[in-house]
Amino acid sequence: MEENSLNIPEISQEEERKLEKMAARRTSFKIHFAIFLIANAFLWVVWYFLFKGKEDMTFLKAILFVLIVWLLGVILHYMIVYKWTKSYKEKELSSLKKKHEEYRREIETLKAEMLKKEDEAPEEDTVEEETEPQNSRFID
Repeated sequence: MEENSLNIPEISQEEERKLEKMAARRTSFKIHFAIFLIANAFLWVVWYFLFKGKEDMTFLKAILFVLIVWLLGVILHYMIVYKWTKSYKEKELSSLKKKHEEYRREIETLKAEMLKKEDEAPEEDTVEEETEPQNSRFID
């Protein structure tokens, strides 16, 4: 990254693309939320002036159903845009890199242990022979 006269790092093209994408997603959420508020306010106004006080509660139930389902959609949209900002690909990649680094450290540790054991072991691997023949214990 290049720096300007105030020692503020310049934004790379890749970072700028990510910021543009994030801004677009946040703008789409704000538009979605505004439409949600306006549409639901309209439905409640229609219900208030046309259906309030009537015994038939079908329109009220329909408004409540639309409100609840759409609200869940808005909440999910908010979570995707503001809370779950990392893509699944980036999360999986970082997880794999972390596992790979752990395996590499484990292999290095095991190699170091093996080298240490080889240094401690005597150079000649002689097996002591038994003084008694193996069959002698059966002959009495």
